[in-house]
Order: sequence, then C-alpha cells, then structure tokens
Amino acid sequence: MREYKIDTNRISDYTKRNDNRVFKILIFTMIGMPFLMFPMTQQEGAPKDLIWIISGSLLFTTLIVGLIYLNNKKLTRLSAENLRIIVDDVSITRIIDLDNEPKMNILHKSAYQRAKNISGSYYSKIDFSDLKSVELKKGDLWVKSTKSNSFNGKNIVLVPRELKDFNEVERMISEKLK
Repeated sequence: MREYKIDTNRISDYTKRNDNRVFKILIFTMIGMPFLMFPMTQQEGAPKDLIWIISGSLLFTTLIVGLIYLNNKKLTRLSAENLRIIVDDVSITRIIDLDNEPKMNILHKSAYQRAKNISGSYYSKIDFSDLKSVELKKGDLWVKSTKSNSFNGKNIVLVPRELKDFNEVERMISEKLK
C-alpha cells in the first residue's frame, strides 16, 4: 500500500486551477445578470427608479458572489493540503478528511459537509475488479468504476497532476486496467 499527497510546492498550482474554474462560472453569472435584467427597465409602466433597484441588487449579488469565491478558495486550499490517494493491491482510494481541520470556520464546515454528503469528491474508493476506464483529462487522471456516475462524481477518483509521483500512480493504475 502506498499513500500519495500533493507536493507542497505545487499546492498553489492546484488551488489556482480550481479557483479559476469557479471564478469563470461566477464571472459569467455576473456578466449575464445585467443583460437579463436590463429589458425589465425598458418595459412600459416600469418604475423610474427600477434601474437603481437593479443596480443595488447587482451590487449585493457581487458581494455574495465574492464571499462565495473567497470561501471556495480557502476550502480548496484546505482540501489540497489534506488530500490523500491510497493505492494498494486491490483498490485506489481518494480521501480528503477535513472533519477535524482547525482552520475551518462555520461557512467552510457547512460547505464541506454539504459537498461530502452530495458527491464522491471527498471520499471515493474503486476496487480494481470494478475498473472501467482510466483517462487523462487536462493533465489529471480520471479513474472510473463500472458503477461511476459522472453527474455527481460518485465512484470516480480524480488524481490531480500536482500529486507527488503522479507518473508512478498513473502507471500502476493503467497496468491494473489491462
């Protein structure tokens, strides 16, 4: 049995990659919102101060989105620091255990518990006998079971490219697929 962790020098690379994905989603939402709301101000009978109401709601939404982004940024870093990939003779396991993490505030704990219960991203184990595919996507290794569900991530083990000895993990898992 071998345990692998993200290289401490590459944790910032991992977090930037994940944060950029979330940031793109949030920025798309923020740019799209005014385009959806502006036609309401042009309708006949619309209040004259509707543009100020929309501007206020846009500002409030920007504040909320910013807080979500900062919360996600911290949670991603904590996840990277606590990520472990365990490969033994019969399975591969991805574990991110933040249950006793002292650096988490109530928002982090809430987001962690919600994501932990909904998806398989914090704990996932695949027996090599159930191995369906091993794919390299954007530099990361996606290990899927025959029972995998791409919608919620269950029975999928994502091995990030920032892992120490990533090539060794990739080789070992690819050999199990043959």
